[in-house]
Amino acid sequence: MADQEVIEPALSQAEQVVVEDPVVQDVWAGVERGGAGELAESYVLATVLLGVAKAGIASRLSATEWTELVRLMPDGGSVELVRNTLRHLAVRGIVEARDVEWAGAEVSSRTPAGGSWRLTARGADLFDEVSMGLLGFYAEAYAPVLGRLDGLLTGQLDYGTDVTRDAEALGRRCEPMTVSFCAGLLSRLMAERGATSVLELGCGTGGLLLHMAARDASLRAVGLDIAPEAVELARRRVAERGLGDRLEFVVGDAFAPDTWPENAASCDFMLAVGALHEQFRDGEDAVVALLARYRGWLSAKLGRVFLLAEPELRIDAEDGDYFLLHALTKQGFPQPREPWLDVLARAGLTCRRIYTQPRVAFRFAFYEVTAGPAR
Repeated sequence: MADQEVIEPALSQAEQVVVEDPVVQDVWAGVERGGAGELAESYVLATVLLGVAKAGIASRLSATEWTELVRLMPDGGSVELVRNTLRHLAVRGIVEARDVEWAGAEVSSRTPAGGSWRLTARGADLFDEVSMGLLGFYAEAYAPVLGRLDGLLTGQLDYGTDVTRDAEALGRRCEPMTVSFCAGLLSRLMAERGATSVLELGCGTGGLLLHMAARDASLRAVGLDIAPEAVELARRRVAERGLGDRLEFVVGDAFAPDTWPENAASCDFMLAVGALHEQFRDGEDAVVALLARYRGWLSAKLGRVFLLAEPELRIDAEDGDYFLLHALTKQGFPQPREPWLDVLARAGLTCRRIYTQPRVAFRFAFYEVTAGPAR
């Protein structure tokens, strides 16, 4: 069969007609006013960022060096999908490309490897582990809950029975955020007190203590957590880093000091990050009783300090998402400072200073607590 001439449509010869239908325009003006487009864009971008990071592509991108596409590819990955996902991120200002041509819906390159890519300044900020921790906190750890919100609202599903948050993702995503706003303050306060050992209650997979021990060769630390799987992972991480002579992680009840192992009970300093506010579910008296048990630990050795780190939840635009997650998952709500100061005083404890760090997520307040009277 003879080749047939391909006739390209002469678009320039076609009449272009703009339809200004007031009914249609009114509908879409409402879409614009409500910000539906921005919400959809944010949802897609957050999902793509997490997916690109989990696929290992983000860790291969640099903000200073160009990386060829072939070096960005995950094992078994589709060149076309990776290339077009990167194109999407380029449109959103997350990456930039070199030696790549856009051709319609596809990407063609002047080089067989598919061009080179690097992060923009915004991309470097978003792929930072703390930024990814915040995104993953909502979009990964709580995705099983938010994704089944309809069933929770209608009573067809029950949190804790039919729906649970992703505990592994929660610990992994919270870790870099906790390290970012807690490690420096804890190190500084321990130095002020001459403390060389710390007990962390509710340590999870041990990220904070591992971070601090790697930077302070004199630090001795014990992490206590009720979840055996979290403690087992923390122990593996200690072994991998060769820190077993200074770090120990044990399975234990943070709310029962009389059951703590001797090495935990002998520490100079104690830390709990976001571990106690859920006890307010059982009323203030229950929190007072728990804090009174900690008073025995504080009183047993001169100069001991308990750094209680708790988020201050406010039902406003900044904390609205955080509030909703606590409501959906039946957690005890974080408290403002006044209830904490009240229960600390009733337990016979003294809050010497309250530290805050502006412009960080979850509005953490750090209460420096001792057993002695205020000076």
